[in-house]
Amino acid sequence: MRLRLAALLLALGALGLVLWRAELFTVSRPGEQLRPLQRASATAPRAFETALPQVPVGVTRIASGEGAWLVHYWAPWERHGRAQVLALDSLLRTLPMDAPRVAVVCFDPFPSVARFVARLRLRVPVLLDHHRQLQQALPCPSIPYTWLVGADGRVLASQPGEVDWLSPETRALLLEASRPAADSGTVLHPAVASETPRRPGPPGRARGASVQARTVSPPGRENTRVSSAWPPNNAAL
Repeated sequence: MRLRLAALLLALGALGLVLWRAELFTVSRPGEQLRPLQRASATAPRAFETALPQVPVGVTRIASGEGAWLVHYWAPWERHGRAQVLALDSLLRTLPMDAPRVAVVCFDPFPSVARFVARLRLRVPVLLDHHRQLQQALPCPSIPYTWLVGADGRVLASQPGEVDWLSPETRALLLEASRPAADSGTVLHPAVASETPRRPGPPGRARGASVQARTVSPPGRENTRVSSAWPPNNAAL
């Protein structure tokens, strides 16, 4: 009788371990350091198209071939998760209008993610992929994990671990992703990789022009601002 009970407990334990491994993700090792987003080796273009719910409300469509995309798989509970999403939020506020659209993708329950996003006053789009729709095309082998896909579907970066979002190398690669494939061989130096200067508008119209530009921002870029003079997200201060 005891042997049967022990065998049953052992079988249940093994089944539980298999289910745990299937549902959870590998978390990056605590000793890993921040790294700039680095160019990946040449890979086949990625095709994806899905619509994910956005926190706190709305739906965002993510599709290849419709502009460059930066997809960052993230979780509020990850090590330095607060600092990572705040740095990405600050970076996005300084990028030009033609920079890659950004999606911070999360698998956690909506209530906990919504409270976290509201508390940090994030403007970067946070999407929920509970049915693993996007993950089928852009896998997430660990948390955090980052994909940078060019406008033509080519993968420019596929990187595990935390990213140094404010480094010049990361910014230069993001700006390169927006250029056509024919121009991708010319890599700008980080010191000069910046948006094209905009002609100042008539006096007294600058504020109105800024509001209009944010209103017509493409999906996934609602947080984009037309001027790099906007302050970073200082919710962590």
